Amino acid sequence: MRGSSLMGWLTVVLTVAASWTGTPPTPASAAAAALAYPGMTITQGQTLCTMGYVDPATGLGYSAGHCDTATEVRDEAGDVVGHVVAARHNRVGKPTSGPDDLVVDYEVIRLHPSVMATDRTAPSFIRPLLADPATRPRPGMKVCHQGATTGKSCGEVAAVYDGWFTMTAGSGDLTSDHGDSGGPVYAVIPGVPQPVLVGLFRGAHGAQLAAVTWADVQALTAAAD
Repeated sequence: MRGSSLMGWLTVVLTVAASWTGTPPTPASAAAAALAYPGMTITQGQTLCTMGYVDPATGLGYSAGHCDTATEVRDEAGDVVGHVVAARHNRVGKPTSGPDDLVVDYEVIRLHPSVMATDRTAPSFIRPLLADPATRPRPGMKVCHQGATTGKSCGEVAAVYDGWFTMTAGSGDLTSDHGDSGGPVYAVIPGVPQPVLVGLFRGAHGAQLAAVTWADVQALTAAAD
């Protein structure tokens, strides 16, 4: 880890810790030192995925529904960071999705009470990720993806469908690999100082990459409450 990234991470930890008002965790707490953030590595059983968004106000995290192979969610160090409280994946057993298909693929994670949560993305932890349901993907939109395996890579939206969209590298370096599922797909919009979340990464779609639309995920989870 580079010095600037380390300092950024320490700044987040110290800032969160300074405002912490909960009961200090006991030594037996598995998640006592854990930090939950968008783009972090998470494991569920033998499944490796990426945290797509963390809402510090509600203590909830979000990732891809097809990552839900075990209720318990752990970080890269093996600490428990939370448990799945809701998950939907309507493409089980369907290896491809067409332009007329509705795609639903998300999970909601209740973070462990002792976990420190931030909506700032790795590795710099400088800018919070804005989760605005009014911002939807559109063809040609410049987007970036943060994956636990491949890190940050960027491209553009190719096409938008019912609940999901596809992306290409365009003039960028957009890529993915095993473990990137569930990671944040965000847009940097002129005039908006924060990156804006537009999707949760799903994986490869032929020669393209695909994600579910964040606004639709929010609408579905709100309807389920």
